[in-house]
Amino acid sequence: MTIEEKKQLLRKYGQIDDRIEQLRRAKENSRLCDKYHSTEFEEKIKGSKSKGSIVEVTVEKREEDWDKLIRKELEIFCDLRIRIERAISLLEDMTQQRLLRLLYLGEIDEYGDRTRFSFTEISQMLCYSERQIYRIYKKALTNLKDF
Repeated sequence: MTIEEKKQLLRKYGQIDDRIEQLRRAKENSRLCDKYHSTEFEEKIKGSKSKGSIVEVTVEKREEDWDKLIRKELEIFCDLRIRIERAISLLEDMTQQRLLRLLYLGEIDEYGDRTRFSFTEISQMLCYSERQIYRIYKKALTNLKDF
C-alpha cells in the first residue's frame, strides 16, 4: 500500500465521524417539526405512492428511520475504524501514534464533539517544530502497516 493510499484511508476515518454526526444532527432537527424533508429519505419519497417532496410520518417512525440509517452507516465503517486504530497502535514510536491520532482521529471533548488538529496545533501540543512534525508524520506513514 502506498503512502497516498494510507493517507486516503486515514482521512476516511474523519469523514466517517463527520457523516455520522451529520446524521445525528439531522435526526435532532427532524424532531422539531411536524413535516420534515431530508435528502436522506429521497428514495422513500420516490418509491412511495404519496406525492410531493415532504415526508410526513410520526415522530416515532421518523426516529426509527434515522436510527436505522445511522446504524447502517456505523456497520459499513466499523471494520475500517477498527483496522485504522489497530494499525496506529502497532506503531512502535509513541510520538508517531499520538501524531496520527491527533491528526486523523482527533480527541473527544466533554460534550462528545470530536476535534481534529492541524500540523501547527500538533507541533505546539507535542513541543516540536512544525518541520519536525512533518518529518515524524512522513516516517509514521512509512512505518504504518497495511490495514
